[in-house]
This record gives sequence, C-alpha cells and structure tokens, in this order.
Amino acid sequence: MILIAVYACLLTPTWGEPRVLEPPIRVDLQPPESSRSLSTRNVLQSWVTMPIDHFDPQNSDTFQMRFMFNEQFFGGDGSPVFIMVGGEWAIAPGWLLAGNMYLMAQENRGYLIYTEHRYYGETLPYTDFTTENLRFLNVDQSLADLAYFILELKKQPRFADSKIILYGGSYAANMALWFKQRYPHLVEGVVASSGPIKGKVDFAGYLEVVHEAFLSEGGEQCISTIRQGIADTVAAMESESGRRSVEEAFKLCGPINYDNHLDLGYFSGLISWTFSSAVQQARPGSLMAICNNFATDTYGITPMQKIGGYIAAVNNLGQSCWSVSFETFLRNYNVTSISRAWYYQTCTEYGYFQIAPISGTVFDSLKWLDVPFYVEVCKQVYDQRFDEAFVYNAVERVNLIFGGLDPDVNNTINIHGTIDPWHALGVYDRDLKESSPTYTIPRASHCFDMQGWLSTDTIQMTRAQQAARRLVTRWLHRQ
Repeated sequence: MILIAVYACLLTPTWGEPRVLEPPIRVDLQPPESSRSLSTRNVLQSWVTMPIDHFDPQNSDTFQMRFMFNEQFFGGDGSPVFIMVGGEWAIAPGWLLAGNMYLMAQENRGYLIYTEHRYYGETLPYTDFTTENLRFLNVDQSLADLAYFILELKKQPRFADSKIILYGGSYAANMALWFKQRYPHLVEGVVASSGPIKGKVDFAGYLEVVHEAFLSEGGEQCISTIRQGIADTVAAMESESGRRSVEEAFKLCGPINYDNHLDLGYFSGLISWTFSSAVQQARPGSLMAICNNFATDTYGITPMQKIGGYIAAVNNLGQSCWSVSFETFLRNYNVTSISRAWYYQTCTEYGYFQIAPISGTVFDSLKWLDVPFYVEVCKQVYDQRFDEAFVYNAVERVNLIFGGLDPDVNNTINIHGTIDPWHALGVYDRDLKESSPTYTIPRASHCFDMQGWLSTDTIQMTRAQQAARRLVTRWLHRQ
C-alpha cells in the first residue's frame, strides 16, 4: 500500500487534468459536414407549449419545446412537410441546410422542420434532473410530443392538407418507426436510419460488430495486433511490474484498484469504447488508416503500447491522463446533463449495455465490462430500485409494446450499414413489409445516409440515399 501511494505521488505531477471517457451508448448526431460553411439565415427557431404529461388530464403542467424550421423550398398551401426527429442531443440548424432530408424537401417543394426531444438541448421540462423529475422522460411521452406538434402544425391553413414525412437517425429512427406504428394517421411515411429497435440489456453483439469491422477493413494483421495488445494488457495486470507497465502504456493518472470489479470495468470500457467510437463513426477508409498506424510505431512499440497510444491519440489526451476510478466515472451522470438524461433512458427503457462478448472477439478478455457494471450506474446515479431485474423488465416492456424486430408498419424506409454496431439490434436482413423496404449497405456505418454526398462514399451508399428519395417522392405524389 505504501509503495502504491509513493508511485501515485510520483506519477501524478507528470500529467495534466484527469480525463474520463463516456461510453458510446449515446449518439450525438452532428450536422452534415457540408453545412458547416453555410449561412444559417434561412433557419429560424421557435417554441411550442407542450403538456408535460400527455396521459394524465389532471396534470396541467407544461414546458416549452424547441424546434427549428426552414421554408426556403416550401411550395405553398398543401406542400409536404419534412420533420427531422430529434433524439438524445441538442438540435442544430445544419440538418435543415444539407443532408438527404434537405434534398428530399428541395425535390418536393417541402417545408423543413427539426424538433427537439424533451430533456435534451434547450427543451427542458425541468432544470434539475433529479430522478423524480426525470419520470416524464420516456418514448411514450416523446412520441406524444410529436403527435401534439403535428396536430398544432395542421391547425395552420397552409399545412392543413400537407403530407408529413419523418426522418430519424439512431434512437430517433426508433421513434420514427414507432410513430408510424402508433400514429399512422398523422404521417405519410418515415425514413429510419440505423434504428436499434430491439431493446437489449446484455448487448454483446455491439462489440462483435466492432471486431468484424476492424477485421473486414484492416485484415488479419490489424485484428491480430489489437488482440495481442488487449491480451498482453490483461496478462500484465497479474503482476506488480506488469501493472506499472499498464499504467504507463495507457497514460493513467495513477494505479488501478485491481481488486475493484467496477474500476476494472471502467478500464475495460476505456479500451473497448474507443474502438467502438471509431467504428460507429467510420467512413470508408477511416478504419484502414487506424490499422495502417498499428502496423507502424505511430502509437507505440509493443502491442500494448500501441493500444494505449491509440486511445490517447484518438481522444486527444495530450498532456492529460486517464482517471480510471468508477466513482469519478459516475460524476458524469450526477449532474444535470444530456448524458444523465440518456443514461436514465437506457436504465428505464432500452439497456443497450455494450458488454464484453464470449464469442472469440478481441474484446472477450475484458470480462469486467458486464451487465452488473452498467446497472451499478443505474443504481448509484438514479435509484437503488433500478437493479438488474428492474432493467430487464423495463426493456421487456418496450419490446412488448413496439414489437421488437417485428414492428407493424407501412410506408417506412429502413436503412442500415453492415459495420454499424447498432445494426445488430435492427432489422437489416429483410424488408419490414412489401411497402417498407430495408437497405443494408456494406462498409457503411451509423446514420451514413443522413449526410449529403461525401467523397468517401461508395456507389452503394449513394444509391441507398437516392432510392430513399425516389420512394418518398412516390409516396407524396400518389393520389
């Protein structure tokens, strides 16, 4: 114990501010790259008064829901309305200035709207995210928000006869599909990009896809380096000298508590979440670039040093160091924030806990990254009642209500990428119905189709975007 204390004192002054990494359970859907240089003068912002509880007529409390709109293409009374559905992020004007929905509106003289999800961005029913105040944060209320919004919109004469198209990505893709199932009379059709519509607590399939993505893009040499680096890290944790080498290679602020399952779970997450984020955000060629660096000494000399150096490089660690204390990790969720709101939804609706697989992947040995690790966050941050049984029951409820992988929908376009880790919880191998096609595109990752055209896009990616636009046009012009 004395040696560890001395080591910590010697190590800490070497580094700057401690850093904590968040799991990629939450998606922050950034606007299209092509929108960044454009003027936002055509995008305006407004608010609508929204009931805080759509299902209790005795609760008259309200809040202000933010939305943005762009009417530059609007063809006049009765022309279509395209609504980008907001998810677990703050809305931004870029999605109304570029991207595939923007092109749909341009081609069909449509009105563009972007709605913000309750409890995210500036749409705050409460300013303090206590567990009690978060009780109105669920998809049932959020879908009702969309329905209420559309009904209010339709009260304006120019929109009374307008057909509505929803476009959503990631969790918002779930919402778009589920909205078509629950409120089919309010929308003509929906485009759902990368929707993980099946809730799952023990989501080992996520890291299995991450493994396959690095294998398919980088080849055997790349996956062998990652496997060896993680295996060497786990093996080194068995000895005192090995532990010092781990702490140095990964630029940790101090020693890990190797007897604490939760601290080891967070360290395992530091490793796997970094690889996960690279795959989730991948474009053709980006994973190959990482693998090419693994083949050199860019990140380090030994396989373990390469893993630690890679994690530091892609997260822009600089002169900082990684804090690997579970208690420090919890602080991300103990303050009012987007992260706190979304983790609440994972505990009470979806799970989505990206655990270490047991199927032969490079991540299998990170056994501390398990369901108890993620559920402990639910218990300590929100309520001790949010235990494993509670989370499993909550996820089962969502799957029961919305049908899991068998939603009953018409006029939907379901889009996935084969290297998107989230596609493992979506329908990617069949059409939902004859009127609801699925497009699953090789080498494509999360929400690839929502962007405008990029130079890295494959022909198949571009064709999927075009196919979606053609089908939406047919929906809008049929009698």
